[in-house]
Amino acid sequence: MLTIKKIENTSDAIAYLNAHGITHDITNEQVMAMTEGDKTLGLGSLSLVGYKVYMNFIHVEDGSDMLMHGLAKSLLNMADLRGMKTIYGSNPALDALYIRLRFKKEDNEYVLSLENYFQAEHH
Repeated sequence: MLTIKKIENTSDAIAYLNAHGITHDITNEQVMAMTEGDKTLGLGSLSLVGYKVYMNFIHVEDGSDMLMHGLAKSLLNMADLRGMKTIYGSNPALDALYIRLRFKKEDNEYVLSLENYFQAEHH
């Protein structure tokens, strides 16, 4: 069964990143892992830069759009439940995902308001 949950102890996540040759630093970030059984299929994180919350890191094993979308929606839901109202994105590798999630491009970065985001599903 596929599970996505917040990671409290990032040591396993850091080991996963190192094992996959990923140099993203998740220190001081809110990290979620996607697992199936005891196998990690992907990681994503939210980071605070100045006064803005960014979703700039998502990695899934097979690069599946569906898995990336699921992990991203979980990160956005976590942010919403914690009272964060706006999420930003500035990773060019995630541009297609930002657009699919309804982020809007403003001044060289993507912006998404979480106000009523989960109340009405838009396609």
